[in-house]
Amino acid sequence: MSDASEPPRHYLESTLDDLPPSYVLLNALKTGVSIFPDSHNLNAPGGTDKLIELDYGSRSCVVHKPGQPFVVKKLHPRFGFNNHQLAKEAATEAMQTNEVFEYFEKWQSKSGVSIRAPGNAKCIENWQEFWNAHKDSLPSPWNFPTPALKMDMIYPLPKAVGRALIQQFYPKREGSTMDPYVVEEILNQYGNQHCLVQPCLGLDVRPRKPGDFSLNNFELSLADMQSIGINVADLAAAMGEAFGLLHYSRRLFCDGIKFAFGTSLENKQHRHSSHIVNLDETDEDGLVMADTMLEPDIRKFIPSPLKSPALYNVFKDAYIGQAILKEIKLLPYMVMKNYERRVAREFL
Repeated sequence: MSDASEPPRHYLESTLDDLPPSYVLLNALKTGVSIFPDSHNLNAPGGTDKLIELDYGSRSCVVHKPGQPFVVKKLHPRFGFNNHQLAKEAATEAMQTNEVFEYFEKWQSKSGVSIRAPGNAKCIENWQEFWNAHKDSLPSPWNFPTPALKMDMIYPLPKAVGRALIQQFYPKREGSTMDPYVVEEILNQYGNQHCLVQPCLGLDVRPRKPGDFSLNNFELSLADMQSIGINVADLAAAMGEAFGLLHYSRRLFCDGIKFAFGTSLENKQHRHSSHIVNLDETDEDGLVMADTMLEPDIRKFIPSPLKSPALYNVFKDAYIGQAILKEIKLLPYMVMKNYERRVAREFL
């Protein structure tokens, strides 16, 4: 039985533009929320056959061709690695990604926050032919063939959510409102069509400047989330469980793990808001778990034991709880203790 005052879980996208931006963000950045676009292609970027770069990492970049339901992860060449070795790495990552997808499809977080992973990962066997067919459309400087894999696309958040992010967080004078034409201009800039939001519980604040404002992998700091009323304790618990699941169920140390609010397409008329985990580069080669979690692009998702000790303890308890379910009792305590010591030593 639901509370009569509970906000609706289904929205027509056009109606969100009439609501305050903080209300839109609070209710759209939740799992299980359905946002119905006014037309099936309302949020689809068009006007180009070129591959668009969606993400970039130290070992790979992710590109997408508008209209396709999948993305391609292109591995970067590395010193000491030939293409045969990179192809084996791509095949291994595809296998691991599918295993993680299956785990998260079956798993239910105690916090009620749904976490999903991209599925249908496949190594591109004929990667040389694939890139030769797209060499003129690849973003520079990656327009040369290397091994790659493809997987399901994490769909962007609706444009109404992008508008709310701009109205709420674009740098402006306190108390001022933004011209709707300026909002649309920012919304339609290159890269802003693919709007994903990263819940960065480890970032106390996130300074923003007009010149580097981007909706692609938009970082919401802890202060940002608290300002719009997001339940950060539930997020911390869910992400702690996710780290524990990957560490102790799959023995993955998650070098490059990323969390983001995006959407999955239930059908052509239906967008379902999801909290998604993306494995950018997974590793099974004996990396120390705590050291991996200290990497800046991973640490930003973990509450700080120094600045947010209560929230960190929520994350920690959920993380250890997942290990105990697997009857692993000592190691998770050691991992968390090592993490806390390293944070205190390096960031005090």
